[in-house]
Amino acid sequence: MERIEDAKPLELFAQGIRSKATLDGYTRTLRQVVCEFLEDVLEGTFEERVSQLVQLGRDEPKWTRDLLIRMAQKLRERTTLARDDPNYLNPASVSSPFKPIKKLFDMNDVVLQWKRIYVTFPELDNVHGSTGWTRDEIAAMLKRARNTQERALILLLASSGVRVGAIPDLNWGDLEPVYQVDGKLTTDPDGEEGEIACAALEVYRESSESYTTFVTPEALEALQEYGRDWSERRGRPAGPKDPMFISTKDAPMRVAYPTIQKRLGYVARKAGLRGEGKDGRRHRVPLMNGFRRFFNKTCKDAPTSDTTGSRIRTEYMMGHQGMGPLDKNYYKTNVLELAAEYVMAVPDLTIDDSDRLKLSNKRMSDNIQKMESEKGVELARMKEEVERMKKEMALRDKELVEMRSSLDPGGLGLVDALKNATDAGGVPGPVVESLTGMMRQLGESQEAALKEMQAKHDAEIAELRRALDRGASSKDGSVDAMGHDGGS
Repeated sequence: MERIEDAKPLELFAQGIRSKATLDGYTRTLRQVVCEFLEDVLEGTFEERVSQLVQLGRDEPKWTRDLLIRMAQKLRERTTLARDDPNYLNPASVSSPFKPIKKLFDMNDVVLQWKRIYVTFPELDNVHGSTGWTRDEIAAMLKRARNTQERALILLLASSGVRVGAIPDLNWGDLEPVYQVDGKLTTDPDGEEGEIACAALEVYRESSESYTTFVTPEALEALQEYGRDWSERRGRPAGPKDPMFISTKDAPMRVAYPTIQKRLGYVARKAGLRGEGKDGRRHRVPLMNGFRRFFNKTCKDAPTSDTTGSRIRTEYMMGHQGMGPLDKNYYKTNVLELAAEYVMAVPDLTIDDSDRLKLSNKRMSDNIQKMESEKGVELARMKEEVERMKKEMALRDKELVEMRSSLDPGGLGLVDALKNATDAGGVPGPVVESLTGMMRQLGESQEAALKEMQAKHDAEIAELRRALDRGASSKDGSVDAMGHDGGS
């Protein structure tokens, strides 16, 4: 078995980077560092210089740390130049050369005090507030798309929020439609008729960073149209393992990140979105990341449940860890739960105005129908409650009548008997008068209690009837559940 330590440093460096686009970018930067920045420190070929830098880090970590600090200081000096100076460097770019170096050292077990290096970086005080693409800007790019592939690329990026570096690794099998059947979402309609609600997109499949996002029906239609051109060009239908996006060369192969960047840059220029609004060396909207920002903001602005779970699911669809570092471990979800969250944002993620209007109208109609259904259930429940209360009140009224009829005659009969006994000389007169007064007070007290009970029950019945009348007026009257009048 070959020992890990015996592997070449550059090979270990490559093993630590899964994305080919990231590996290519890191390799270019690493080459610039060891062959240009450290030209007088290292010697030999690119691979030999990398091995020397790793060995220096192992043998003399403090010296290597000081070397990198000095390099950071030289880069920082360039951030103080005028923006129109060809050597000007944006403060946000100072950290870029150190990222591949850290990856190289981490993969080769070189330990440095990176905090000492990081504190020498300049503050990001001159970074402008860049934003994402707007819907109108994306629509302008779609009008300038030269073929079905460019159109599919734009809509996929805008509706899924996927990183552009993941595009070359996508296969046709990573896309799976999600249907809505009888108001429920499913990936397997099982022969039942249903409409496509969205499509699940598995990103970085079969890797530890794999996650699921989605594309809109509009984007899915564009991908299917491009897929037909793909099949025509290859002379066969696309298989699940076939690359989704291929180059336009005679020998089709996976499209490379620089090719995607070049094509979208051309489309943006033709749409008038490049060449103006540039702040120094940067544009208002990053060419690639602008789509991801559009997706993030649109999903968070969409009418969702506005709960912590909703926000976590949105972060999951961007490939993030959630709202906190432990969400991935404890807040588990599935494709259909994510799809239910995504579907609520579909109308806002749709670029075409007519399609978005249709989806918005459908969403409003569904909401009204749901509210009307809930209101109907509530009214039926209230009617049942009123009927139950009516029966209960009738029973209580009957009991009150029986109590009144049973108490009054009994009290009067007792008084009459005492009077007869008094007349016969059996009971003294003062005793009869005292008992008569007590019976009268008892009768008045009972009568007052009965009236109070009756008034309370009558008030409860009246309140239920008013609630029922209000519900019926809201259902059949001039104002509906959405606040519109009956003629709207």
